[in-house]
Amino acid sequence: MSYFVESRWGGSEDIPPVERMRELIAELDVKDEEHPDTWLTHNSSGWSIRLDEDHFAYFENEECEIIGHMANVSAAQALELWLCLAKDGPNAVSALKWIPGSRPISQQEIDERTVKANESLLASDRAFYDQLGPELTDAVCRMQDCERGRIRYSVFCKIHHFEQIRHRPCPFSD
Repeated sequence: MSYFVESRWGGSEDIPPVERMRELIAELDVKDEEHPDTWLTHNSSGWSIRLDEDHFAYFENEECEIIGHMANVSAAQALELWLCLAKDGPNAVSALKWIPGSRPISQQEIDERTVKANESLLASDRAFYDQLGPELTDAVCRMQDCERGRIRYSVFCKIHHFEQIRHRPCPFSD
């Protein structure tokens, strides 16, 4: 029996005892968007069972492709899955009732991810825009019909420099 477990916060443990496996699974009760999962990998095959904080289990091949998933997996079931893979390998685990492929993502999850991505992009854009510094009054932006001052090391104002670099409209006007 040769396997290792990757904890959700980055530690790898070779052949942890059952009690330690329980602890690693219990860590999933704490929400952490950056570290949402933990997994056990069967060494000789490279196959894994990954568990996430949303109580899903994923059966993955050596290429990290999701072969199937299970929903509403309790901590006790998660431990059983890990022990089965560790002891008997992927053939024994593949006989279980996996739903093919990855879990579906709801429209709500898609919407939430979109909002977070847009907020992150706006924050990144703001940081970039602010780093451009003040517009100078000694020279005007070279963009046609723009009367704003240019920024240091550019022929454009902050807005037009932003658009030149980011290849999209500037969301700011200050």
